[in-house]
Amino acid sequence: MIFESFTIKQSAMKKMIFIVAGLIILTSCATSRVEESSKPESKNYKSLVQQETIRQAVEMRRFLLKFNKLYILHGGMIDLKPNNNYIILDGDKIIISTAYIGRQYSYRPIAGIDMKGKTVAFELKDNSSKGLFKIRIKVKNEQNTFDIFLTIDKDGYCNASLTSYKIDRVEYSGNFIPLRAKEENSEQENSLI
Repeated sequence: MIFESFTIKQSAMKKMIFIVAGLIILTSCATSRVEESSKPESKNYKSLVQQETIRQAVEMRRFLLKFNKLYILHGGMIDLKPNNNYIILDGDKIIISTAYIGRQYSYRPIAGIDMKGKTVAFELKDNSSKGLFKIRIKVKNEQNTFDIFLTIDKDGYCNASLTSYKIDRVEYSGNFIPLRAKEENSEQENSLI
């Protein structure tokens, strides 16, 4: 009799283990299906957030363009170091630091464009349906004047074209990086109250 109850208990335990294992397998299969369906949604959500961040940075005129390619007017392409070749736009202030290869119309040789200046004109054409921004900026300082034409797509890829009376037109491509908005110092506001 003792042996019969032991075999009955053993078979009941096997059935219970089989049922629990089946439930775990069914639960894991259902979870992976939910995760698979949510991946495209989260990817779409991240894309929308990135597009909105780019749009806000363009409208606030606060962004950094890091160039990784230089296209010469009469053909050819040169790989650049993005940390050394950039344009920073912060409101009306602009900094340009890029390499240059091409003809020059000056008595001094030009190996690069280094300029700190102010924007004189800023035109923005927003094509939100395609996710493109086309920007025309006129920049001046005491020595130089540049016309900059930018195309920025929804993924953060950008093309830039610089023209001046001292050099041939030169084109660059690279990445668009939004700068954070200037935050008000909330501690100073709280201390005034």
